[in-house]
Amino acid sequence: MNFHRLLPVIALCLIAGAVQAAVTLEGFDAGTHVHGPKYAAADLKGRVVLVEYWGVNCPPCLASIPHLSALQEKYGRDQFVIVANQCQGANEAQAQSTFKARGGSDQITVINHGELKGANVSGIPHCFLFSHEGKLVYEGSPFNLDAPVETAVKASPGFLVAGRAYQKTAKQAAAIGALKGNLTGTLKSLRTLAKGEDAVAKEEAEHLLGRLGDYSERSMATITTARTEDPVLASETLGRMVALFAGDDLGKPFESLVKELKTDKAFQAELKAMGVLSEVRAQASKIGLDTNPEDAKRNRQGVAQVAEGLRALVKRFPDTRAAGQAPDLAKRWGL
Repeated sequence: MNFHRLLPVIALCLIAGAVQAAVTLEGFDAGTHVHGPKYAAADLKGRVVLVEYWGVNCPPCLASIPHLSALQEKYGRDQFVIVANQCQGANEAQAQSTFKARGGSDQITVINHGELKGANVSGIPHCFLFSHEGKLVYEGSPFNLDAPVETAVKASPGFLVAGRAYQKTAKQAAAIGALKGNLTGTLKSLRTLAKGEDAVAKEEAEHLLGRLGDYSERSMATITTARTEDPVLASETLGRMVALFAGDDLGKPFESLVKELKTDKAFQAELKAMGVLSEVRAQASKIGLDTNPEDAKRNRQGVAQVAEGLRALVKRFPDTRAAGQAPDLAKRWGL
């Protein structure tokens, strides 16, 4: 089926039925990246993954975006990855602006015209939920996702520890899998076991320490890339890593970077500008500039607030990426 030609009239909220056993994440065609964190196939391993087929001209699809954003916020990106696959005839700019205008989370990955191997989608929105083992556990409407997602996330040991059993380090593995709180005590106990005489405990401890080390390196790489491209993502990732590793050697590079970024005027300007832009988008969405522009323009006060917000953004942060989006948004909204 050519998803580019899906029309609003076939935009269906499909109720969950029998899952398609042949559908798999293996060989997932990720299309073109539109918005949110980029990922590699390896980033999906050990995580609960939700792929939603949606479109910019599909009312129930647009209505599902705040719900998906709430789920992403509830369970966090480390354990639960949402990929929103826009499959109607829209370009990347249209897909991004529509998703953001409808309350789409920056932690959701949005792609254009991707395709799951073996999927047979006859109407949208349509979701495929995969367990941490990569098994399809739910297929159907995004509005019936709460229970399946909760079950899948609770059953997941966490992507850093998935794929094997832990005989001597079960407690430490559980703490690492959850990725909550501070892991300094866990790291200390693992290093002690890694120096001990128990061969099983030693191997398990070294494995877990290696996974945490790799995770730390990947997170630093994410922050480095996002520092200029997505300062909000960089800031959120950095805060999470400091919270996890504060007081440990793994945390020192992140703690140093916090100090560095506090004095980085360009980064701080980008971060503040993105905050202003987010507020402007929210106001525009509230009055319906993206969905019902003619009706929205009757709300003169609301339109004036959006226009003033864009002007203030450009005036306060003229050289930022966020300010660079203002002219296109003003044109799109007819301001």
